[in-house]
Amino acid sequence: MNSVPFDFAEENYPLAPLTVYRVGGPARLALIPRNRAEAIEAYAWMLDQDLPKLVLGGGSNVLIADDGFPGIALFTTKLAGLEHLDDDRYYVEGGGVLDRLLQEVIVANNYSGTGGLTGIPGSVGGAIYMNAGTVNGSICQLMESVDVLDAKGVTTVTMDASLYSYRGQTFCPHGAFILGGHFTFQRDEKDQKAIYDHYIQRRKEKQPKGNSCGSVFKNPDGDHAGRLIEGCGLKGTRRGGAVISELHANFILNEGTASSSDILALIDLVKTTVLDRYGVALHEEVKIIGS
Repeated sequence: MNSVPFDFAEENYPLAPLTVYRVGGPARLALIPRNRAEAIEAYAWMLDQDLPKLVLGGGSNVLIADDGFPGIALFTTKLAGLEHLDDDRYYVEGGGVLDRLLQEVIVANNYSGTGGLTGIPGSVGGAIYMNAGTVNGSICQLMESVDVLDAKGVTTVTMDASLYSYRGQTFCPHGAFILGGHFTFQRDEKDQKAIYDHYIQRRKEKQPKGNSCGSVFKNPDGDHAGRLIEGCGLKGTRRGGAVISELHANFILNEGTASSSDILALIDLVKTTVLDRYGVALHEEVKIIGS
């Protein structure tokens, strides 16, 4: 690795405190740019280094290996701008917190989209990358365009339904960086604050509290991962300090002493057991880093 030319770089940077799972080792080098220009410069430098590379946002949907990440982690967290452009159009940077966009823009202006995004943790960029959402809709449906940074530079991609799918998209390849995007909202006759409160309460009742990434597995076509896992009798199964939730089988919790290896062991157990019993291959929604 070349000499690091930035004052926003830190070596052996702890990753566990920056993820919702609170597990995992450090990154060999962290780059934490403070604005868009620094992010573009840092990204270009990172690509020239002969080390593994990682772009991290809010850490809500990642599981870091116990040994950490042996390369360079570029953080988006300080790219958190939110600008009202005109009428119902906004530009939101990728490092911004998704719930801020939801509460300060969507709910505050009674825009459609509350039901699809309520209760989803993490950053706007991370949500766009995985097309986060619920049965009520997803974030990409609300977008006009997205700015993607890759080896060729910054590309503004006009959003189209053909570019995204259930928990996925094709406009931002692995290793690229979502700088932000333009959103165009529509006002709704339904009370969005009431919808927000309803889904927050529903999540409190149906989803377990504690350190978890939310749903670990994507739902297979026509079914629910939680139903399959529960059908295998795996609720309450433990490995070290990790447990499959008794409340919702698609949640794996760190009860305070779990290692990344404990969580991975439960992920592997679930996949093997569900495949053996139902012939269904479950695929992780959580991104596993460094293992």
